[in-house]
Amino acid sequence: MPKDESKPRKTLVEHAKGVAALPSEKFAELKQFGADKLQETMAAFLGALPALRQAGYALREFEIELALTPKVTAHFMPALTDEESVVAAREALKDNKIGASMLSVLRRANDVHRPIKMPGFSCAHLEIDVGLLPAVRLRYRADDAKT
Repeated sequence: MPKDESKPRKTLVEHAKGVAALPSEKFAELKQFGADKLQETMAAFLGALPALRQAGYALREFEIELALTPKVTAHFMPALTDEESVVAAREALKDNKIGASMLSVLRRANDVHRPIKMPGFSCAHLEIDVGLLPAVRLRYRADDAKT
């Protein structure tokens, strides 16, 4: 079905005004939804940590971004491990969708970061946005930089 081009598209400012006009009950509902999602994500995240450690990913630090939709960002240091430990970690995370997704994304990022060679730089850590669809960033730091 083609788009109705006769309707003008809302600008970002118009969208913001519409959101600001939402009744306070809706904001309370959205706020509670965000708090519930944060609790759910944190429970899965904390439950995944022992298996992730077993698979060679030590948690270095994490951040919680408080917004309408809160977000958890975790920083991991990769360590060498054997494939047996990774298989055991996958098995331990089979009922934790968020944890299993985190392990999968961390493994792919690990495969990408190993062949990257930049003189004077090394991978400082793997940074992952925790959620149903995790996103990962590889953070590199100059070898002579202070932590």
